[in-house]
Amino acid sequence: MRIASDVGGTFTDNIAYDEATQRITVSKVSTTPQNRALGTIEGLKRALALQGKTGVDVEYVGHGMTTATNAVIQRKGALTAFVTNAGFRDLLLIGRQDRPSLYDITTVRAPQLVAREHCYTVAGRIDAAGLEVTPLSQADLEQVADAIGAAGIESVAITFLHAYANPTHERAARDFLTSRLPGVVICASTDIMAEFREYERASTTVLNAFLMPVMDRYLGSLVRLLEDPVEGLGIGHGKPVMVMEAAGGLMTVDFARARPVHTVLSGPAGGVVGSAYVAGLAGISDIITMDIGGTSTDISLIRGGRPEITRQATLERIPIRLPVIDINAIGAGGGSIAWIDEGGALRVGPMSAEAVPGPACYRRGGQRPTVTDANVVLGRFSALTKLGDDMTLDIDAAYRVVEEHIGRPLGLDVTQAAAGILRVAHSNIVRGIRVVSVERGYDPRDFALVPFGGAGPMHGTPVARDLSMRRLLIPPSPGILCALGQLVSDLRHDLLETHIAPLAKFPVERAAAIMGRLRERGHALLAADQVALERRRIEIRADLRYVGQSYELPLPLADDQAWASIEHAFHTAHAQRFGHADANAAIEVVGFAAVAVGLIDTPTLPRLEEGDATAAAERGERKVFFESDKGAGAWHVARVYAREYLLAGNRIVGPAIIEEVSATTVLYPGDVALTHASGSLIVEVGK
Repeated sequence: MRIASDVGGTFTDNIAYDEATQRITVSKVSTTPQNRALGTIEGLKRALALQGKTGVDVEYVGHGMTTATNAVIQRKGALTAFVTNAGFRDLLLIGRQDRPSLYDITTVRAPQLVAREHCYTVAGRIDAAGLEVTPLSQADLEQVADAIGAAGIESVAITFLHAYANPTHERAARDFLTSRLPGVVICASTDIMAEFREYERASTTVLNAFLMPVMDRYLGSLVRLLEDPVEGLGIGHGKPVMVMEAAGGLMTVDFARARPVHTVLSGPAGGVVGSAYVAGLAGISDIITMDIGGTSTDISLIRGGRPEITRQATLERIPIRLPVIDINAIGAGGGSIAWIDEGGALRVGPMSAEAVPGPACYRRGGQRPTVTDANVVLGRFSALTKLGDDMTLDIDAAYRVVEEHIGRPLGLDVTQAAAGILRVAHSNIVRGIRVVSVERGYDPRDFALVPFGGAGPMHGTPVARDLSMRRLLIPPSPGILCALGQLVSDLRHDLLETHIAPLAKFPVERAAAIMGRLRERGHALLAADQVALERRRIEIRADLRYVGQSYELPLPLADDQAWASIEHAFHTAHAQRFGHADANAAIEVVGFAAVAVGLIDTPTLPRLEEGDATAAAERGERKVFFESDKGAGAWHVARVYAREYLLAGNRIVGPAIIEEVSATTVLYPGDVALTHASGSLIVEVGK
């Protein structure tokens, strides 16, 4: 048995996969904010019980969560100190010169994770070539250690200038503070990212230190409950527990406890990986993913079956310099609250009702209208619908809050108000998709839209129509796709070395030596993860730029011989990315990077048998309102189907509702859905 869970803001999604029978079972339970590990264990127990299995049958556990992201957003991390070179105490506070809104004189910078009184400096300097200019001051280190101890600090982040070129000073400071401050977490930047750009390196290191005690407690609690046969799952000691990381790979739970910054923004990564996997099974390689959960919509663009990776991300305006899947997250989810602004305009989000109290229809005390409540009013759910297979909905409560907070103030009946909520939410999502497509030179009409998450399949058609996209792919168990991503992801380690020098003066021997060293480090990390040699893949790249540029382009290096053609490859890549190139301009090497991948045995998902099961899957009909930007919209009689009974080749014409445990798919009038043998629904969007 392989199991995986994904902890979201509202629900925790769980999946169990039996390798012998290729059977998959899923469960969806409410997230437990007081201790998210409790909801995870309960959900995994349910998924296993559906197969007649228990924890003793489990051989592999995957886990994804928003714990780190929430800790940063809510500023509930460790009390952290920052140690840097003398003269650079305000490095974090000054940051970069860019402004979030160029002409807004009232802009306020995001509060830092470290208070200024907890920023300390020591004398000592390494230059950009890695040579010592000023020795590290032992006396300053002793004073800093005393001050940190007196302040009750829990974590320390150390970032020295040019430590990427020579980490001697950083490691000496790390070892000294570790010996003087028992019980305090000490993080050195070169242990997190040995890369130039001191502000981003410092910010990333501080983020790691801020999260480390929180994530260590959480992951430690999770592992104990997974292993505990009495209060937990009882998988036994020593079974592999893997954690999703932001670049779409997996890392061991021990690595995640030591480098928790890699788990920031990792929650949606499993869904992107899972989307690419299921789309590939259906023969579709170019997709735009739309993961609509309870709090947010996470959007990503995938070309050729491979997610886009970026090294520049932010969380709450805090820069993170690590490889992450390029995801555009917006505040539009099933729990997003609808409200009226001071000008009388209808808005949706970014505030969310979250798991508690949740939408009004959840019967948990929610008193504000949400997107889910609007869907209830419009008939997408019925009184018999059970979210996560156990939560019944309060239809009257949804009507009440939509009418009271939106309909009556705007002079609309409750149906018009609910339809307006959806139109606004869809507009927000469309803008988010344009950011990753149109604004980057991609035509969304060339892609299939993959809506998933608990609320995604309900909103696929109107979003696709607004973007003139003709096809949807609804994955099997779309509400659990992030958890499935943890079963199909590979182990991953990212390595990087900064080497700034003119390309013309960078001999092939030096490049080969660097690439060889990165390969050795990658193999060593995978060997420590007990990955067999034949299951390892090491991908090398070089980062280059024109002299004077402040950004670089990554270029893959298949082997050492590829260095001979790197100049031509750079000009070609620059022209493709930016529309121009200068064959006479000098090129500069910035650094080299490696991605060390440990291949896992990808689960074989069950294939659907062929046959006409449309009639057997039908569960009656109900009236559903379909909103329209071209008119007022209208009520239609929609047939209702149970998705688990559909077979390959079954064809369903909208209007229709397709229900399953993890999500509900809404087919608008004119839509035609065809069940693919891989289990996905391929929907041709009606005009």
